[in-house]
Amino acid sequence: MLRRLRRTPVWLPSALLALLLGFWQLGRPLLWRDELATWSAANRSLGQLWGLLGNVDAVSGAYYLFLHGWTAVLGDSPVALRTPSVLATGLAAGLTAATGKRLFGARAGLWAGLLFALTPAVLRYAQEARAYGMVTAAVLLATWQLVRILSCKPGWSRRRMRLEWLGYAGTLVLVGLLHLVALAVLTSHLWLVLTRRRGAWRGLLAATVSAVLLLSPLLVAGHAQSGRQINWIPRPNLVAFPGMIHDLTYSWPISVALLVLAVLACTRRDGLRYLPVPILPIVTIWIASQGTNSYWVERYLLFTVPLWTILAGAGAERLPRARWTAPAAVVLVAALAFPGLKAQSDAWSHTGTDWRGAARLIGAQYHPGDAVVPERGGSAVYMVDLGLDYYFPARVHPKDLFVAQSAVARDDLMVKECAHPVACLNGAPRVWVVTFGHASDPLSGLPKSQQAALRGHYQVAGVHYLKGLTVGLLTAD
Repeated sequence: MLRRLRRTPVWLPSALLALLLGFWQLGRPLLWRDELATWSAANRSLGQLWGLLGNVDAVSGAYYLFLHGWTAVLGDSPVALRTPSVLATGLAAGLTAATGKRLFGARAGLWAGLLFALTPAVLRYAQEARAYGMVTAAVLLATWQLVRILSCKPGWSRRRMRLEWLGYAGTLVLVGLLHLVALAVLTSHLWLVLTRRRGAWRGLLAATVSAVLLLSPLLVAGHAQSGRQINWIPRPNLVAFPGMIHDLTYSWPISVALLVLAVLACTRRDGLRYLPVPILPIVTIWIASQGTNSYWVERYLLFTVPLWTILAGAGAERLPRARWTAPAAVVLVAALAFPGLKAQSDAWSHTGTDWRGAARLIGAQYHPGDAVVPERGGSAVYMVDLGLDYYFPARVHPKDLFVAQSAVARDDLMVKECAHPVACLNGAPRVWVVTFGHASDPLSGLPKSQQAALRGHYQVAGVHYLKGLTVGLLTAD
């Protein structure tokens, strides 16, 4: 029995654990605004999707295209939308273990993969219909490929070496297609080349230049759209680093445990030279964020978490009597991680607004001819309209009263509203108004012009409060 366990591939336990955690209650958390944007984009025709990417979210185009085909086959339920992220995270966990094995040995690789799978932030984005799980898997694949190249045997032919570098370059293109910011991992890769095999710099340079050239149209489009898409991200100062240390795991105990183990790894003869590997991309993105645009968001840096756990896995093997204390340390981390992992399966772990409750409330009292007015204005980016649309029962189709041009028609994620709301009233007998927060006046969250138009023709017949939302029912005078 023990021999069979020893023959188990080092990547398998980590991958299975990540998949088990990822699929557990996968459909329970309500979709949040970024996932709603994914749903909106993936549900469009290829022509409509192309039009959207010309205006916004070009950097997510590859992911949207994949989800377009995926949902066409498997549907757009929360489970279907999030399953690719779970699968990618399982792959990332396995690659973390495999990379750790190549660098520090099989046992260290096993601990690295398990620590990655047990990190609450990893589970959070494994259960999200966005590209971050795929990005992490792609970064780990590129890192594994590079470590494989740097560990190559003298017997490798030039042809084989060229093919290995070509495969690595292809993975870098995949990384960039999924998320351009993740190319910051190249700083770690350069460090590995300089400290392990300096003669490989030519291959790294050729692969990097090739990937950047292929990605250049996306880089140009992403830069052109960045002012709209990421202008909300604040520029970080030096005080931002401690906050990021927490945010990368969603748990101070886990962050501290990984840091302690990473420091222990530095007591290895070759350990200290690996310490910059997880640090360099974070510093690079911090520096880049001092320019016109900031990229200082934890989900953009999720790909660095497995780099930390690889080092932590090596540190676990430096514990006294590591044969027993290393697995005990992983069990301790699992116990520390349990509250955070459990929290990710809560219905409100992604959003604090009850789209589903509001949609069901309206659906239960829906009359043909009803209209709806979701709060937009300065809150349009929070996508109340998409949240309602996603969760409305199939038979419920209220007219969005103040829409002058739909999001699809204008190649965008947001609609164009009527400049003169009174002119857009269509005589609907009842209007449902959905706004953020809880207010005694259900119209208070709407622009003044919309409030005036509605007050002139309707009266409030009822107000309902749900988590994060106020739903008002108006009837015609």
